[in-house]
Amino acid sequence: MQKLYNRYQSRGLIFYRINSKEKPETIRQFMEKESLNVPVLIDQNGHTERLFGVWAHPTTYLINRQALVSYRVIGSFDWTTLQATNMIDQLLKER
Repeated sequence: MQKLYNRYQSRGLIFYRINSKEKPETIRQFMEKESLNVPVLIDQNGHTERLFGVWAHPTTYLINRQALVSYRVIGSFDWTTLQATNMIDQLLKER
């Protein structure tokens, strides 16, 4: 994920990790261990999960410039594949 973040950040892609399960210290340790440097939002009451209908972890949403969900991926996914980068490239082309 970090490589993807580094690749697309300058083109306007914004990443947020939302966590509603672990304690902040656990999250910090994981981020350090994995050398991740993306923003993490902590949803202590699970509001975001209910709002988006998350029932499996991880669930990834790609949201377009009009703030609409364009893609949803449930479970692990290789974001370095051609399929994934094509989805992201398409969203970044939209105005």
